[in-house]
Amino acid sequence: MKEKEMKKLRDLFNLKNRIAIVTGGLGHLGFAMTETLLELEAQVIVTCTKEELKDKEAQKKLQYLKNNYRKVSASVIDFADKKSVVTFFGSVKKVDILINNAVVWSKKVADKTDAEIFDDGIDGTLSPVFLCSKLFFSICKGKGVIINIGSMYGVVSPDWRIYEQNNFSSPASYAVAKAGVIQLTKYLASYWSKYGMRVNSISPGSFPKKNVIKDKFFHNSLKSKTMLGRIGEPEDLKGIVALLSSDASSYVTGQNFIIDGGWTAW
Repeated sequence: MKEKEMKKLRDLFNLKNRIAIVTGGLGHLGFAMTETLLELEAQVIVTCTKEELKDKEAQKKLQYLKNNYRKVSASVIDFADKKSVVTFFGSVKKVDILINNAVVWSKKVADKTDAEIFDDGIDGTLSPVFLCSKLFFSICKGKGVIINIGSMYGVVSPDWRIYEQNNFSSPASYAVAKAGVIQLTKYLASYWSKYGMRVNSISPGSFPKKNVIKDKFFHNSLKSKTMLGRIGEPEDLKGIVALLSSDASSYVTGQNFIIDGGWTAW
């Protein structure tokens, strides 16, 4: 019997003729995820809010992607409105990859934990992942790939000593919701495995925005918590996104990949 010919590595990673949706695809981490898929020749639809699409920085990012890759478009979704999400997915005829990256941040003060704020955090962080995954499944009928974006704070608790001398915080609802994202990933991977669907999650740790690292104490505190002695940069996620979205990980499902410079492994 003739042995099956092995695929070349470059073919395993190639996403030509595949369509991907990246929610929050122009954001701090979402932009790197979007560019990764485009570099692998996928067609990408990024979702964003009306406010994000009007933002000058987001406009620059989108124009950059269109100039360099072309196979990219942006759609407006209000994740606080389920009808908006349903309408968007109803307009999609074919899709192969979904990256659930968007989060609806609570407009209330994050460090005051009461029932309403907690509910807002769950609704804005965990609920969209479930809804988008369900709608994605209805389109691809299980023949697809889902990557959910969790957080290292869905695995470990914050070290509150690094928050003592600044105005930064990490609300309980965010940590609980991200833990839920990780568990939902495992549940859906099991539930939809009979169709061939692969569902994995990526849990980034210590990827602060530029305005955050201006605080030297906080920046140095974050660095000191990692084995590699530095904070994460968005491009540090490109390798794992490339792996999980492509056939290079065809035997990987139900897993959570923590990308944190070694923070949680001490």
